[in-house]
Amino acid sequence: MTHTIAATVRYLAPTWRYTDEIPVIADWATLTANTVEHMVPVHDAHQTECDVETTGFQRLPHTTTTDFRDPAAVEHSYLPEVADVVQRHTGADHVIATHHFARWGDPGDFEAGYAPFLHGDKPLADPAAYSWARVDHLDVPLDRARTWDFAWYNTWQPIDHPATRDPLTFIDARTVAPTDLHPYTYDGAGEQHQETVPSHSRAHRFYYFPDLPTDELVLFKQLDTRPGHTPTCLHSAITTPVAPMTPLRRSIEVRWLCAFHS
Repeated sequence: MTHTIAATVRYLAPTWRYTDEIPVIADWATLTANTVEHMVPVHDAHQTECDVETTGFQRLPHTTTTDFRDPAAVEHSYLPEVADVVQRHTGADHVIATHHFARWGDPGDFEAGYAPFLHGDKPLADPAAYSWARVDHLDVPLDRARTWDFAWYNTWQPIDHPATRDPLTFIDARTVAPTDLHPYTYDGAGEQHQETVPSHSRAHRFYYFPDLPTDELVLFKQLDTRPGHTPTCLHSAITTPVAPMTPLRRSIEVRWLCAFHS
């Protein structure tokens, strides 16, 4: 059965499209001021060929017994498990988890809730410089005598029950033009950094995985220094039509730095 739904997503407000100024999106007030809503059709991703290096996102199997309420178990069990999944799928020589966050269902909290607008989690300007700066910051032991490429990925996996309510939607990366992408400043937990937000285009095609189960995850792209590879996969939480007692989505997301030597 094909599930195509109508959902509201937030894009960068048109006033920012033709300016060199960089908007701030960091709380409900700046979100409302600097983004606009659009109603879009969101298609069932099970009905199309998805690959992280073309569409920008892909569903993969992963079963875990990790107790996500135990931070030590996440660090010592879940992250190594998923690092193996990412390494096998991407062929990276090094895979490093740089950040993870478990969401327990608090949509009213801007920081801890569900991301309510379309975005990419990395800046797209000079991806090599950004990646090397993070390698140095994280003290990743790379042989500087070799040539390295970098790709950044996210993984997203439901916790406790399928992600029926408030799932993520992904824009097919093949439908996004470079001119659609703009930097914005996120100011979270007292730390400012740049990420990416799109302006609206009728060409964008949206997908989601209805009722994604707890034994699957989605791998999706954030940044890449390799030519010919998907540069980023824009995503957002969306509201879907569900039964009134459907539980809020619980999930864990991890950001991965992958290094490839040539």
